[in-house]
Amino acid sequence: GREMANFKRSYEILKRLEFSDESNALHKNENENGLTWMGIYEAKNPTWANWGEIKRTARAFGDLKSASVALFKDPILQADTAKFYKMKYWDKMLGDEIISQKIADEIFIFGVNVGIARAIKEAQKIVGANSDGVFGEQTLRAINSYDESKFDKEFDEIEIRYYEELIKANPSFRVYAR
Repeated sequence: GREMANFKRSYEILKRLEFSDESNALHKNENENGLTWMGIYEAKNPTWANWGEIKRTARAFGDLKSASVALFKDPILQADTAKFYKMKYWDKMLGDEIISQKIADEIFIFGVNVGIARAIKEAQKIVGANSDGVFGEQTLRAINSYDESKFDKEFDEIEIRYYEELIKANPSFRVYAR
């Protein structure tokens, strides 16, 4: 069969963009309950199996930065983190069945940032599929027959608009604008 989009490639891009700082992979945001590990927020994902180990490590080191660096080097935790993103994001957008790696990358990474249903809806609008936020066969066919560079350009515009609205609503977010 034909080469399809590859989760590992999209995930490597995500890691480079979002989690390049090993000392900040584990952190606690002000005004949030619980820890965040590589974008996985404890309060939203309390049943994720790795919180016990993460918390034990944080206690052992006594500070989150040192714990973060140590945990970042743990291959089992890294594999479980990748599995989490595959299940919660990639599989919901039928990533393994998308032909274009570039299109898959864009939906995946935007999905991690804004929620997968929102990212799917935006992609559906572009390709003229029913924009219900659920990625089914109809959406898959529409995406797989859509011009890649046209999609890329149109999806970039949606992302830019989204982040501009976010900054307008909360000017302190300007530091995150990239």
